[in-house]
Amino acid sequence: MGSRTTCRGLVAVCAALAALVLAPVGVAAAPSAVVPDVVVTEGGLRLALVSCALRNTGTGWSVISDAGHQPSGCEAVVTYADHLELQHDVGAVKVSSLSVTVDETYAKSGLRVGASVGFDHSNIYLHSGAAGSAPLNPATVSASSGNLWVQGWLILPAA
Repeated sequence: MGSRTTCRGLVAVCAALAALVLAPVGVAAAPSAVVPDVVVTEGGLRLALVSCALRNTGTGWSVISDAGHQPSGCEAVVTYADHLELQHDVGAVKVSSLSVTVDETYAKSGLRVGASVGFDHSNIYLHSGAAGSAPLNPATVSASSGNLWVQGWLILPAA
């Protein structure tokens, strides 16, 4: 019985050491980093999906995550007087693309949106006036079912 206990203990120690030695080696993400959905192209380019629906029903803008909506790579949205800041710290080193569109609710009201995209966040500007008009205060834009749709690809470091 004693040799079986010793053997089991030795197997457990070997398994723990193997897990440490065989663990993948890579660049550790910052503690605040989001684990994104990643696509690897045939050429080896690693792309992080950044996508979500944003909504303000009158209590402030938020990333929707519920039974019908699943964000990818998006952490939070912060409201400023002239833009929304979408936080997406996925560890990107380059931007491939990112676009923001309005849904049918906001399209009917003439809302237009545009984004300035960075590696860890994007600033989203909302407009409804004539071309060249100042951005709207996002806190003043709300609808019970209106969404802003975000979809983009950010380039990750090589594996």
